[in-house]
Amino acid sequence: MQIKKTLSKWSKNRTIVIVTLIFVYPLGVYLMWKGEHFNKDLRWMITLILLIWTLVLGNNGTDSEVDSSDCSATFYADGCTYYRDSSCQVISRSCD
Repeated sequence: MQIKKTLSKWSKNRTIVIVTLIFVYPLGVYLMWKGEHFNKDLRWMITLILLIWTLVLGNNGTDSEVDSSDCSATFYADGCTYYRDSSCQVISRSCD
């Protein structure tokens, strides 16, 4: 119950709502809708902008291409030397 009271108090403070929209936007969106600082059209616009922004940032860096420099390597295990190619396949092994 204490959390609901705290969130209710925060939703009445316009500065806190704006700061949470910028830095902790899921909480900020909740507080924005709970409070009465913005009209409904502006609430929808802010919500949609933050949703689109989240989708764009969430997709950033998820390309399916493999960086060949990440996989090709030489490594040692159990007294053997293994050589990998750019597709992470062991192409050679040398044991002492």
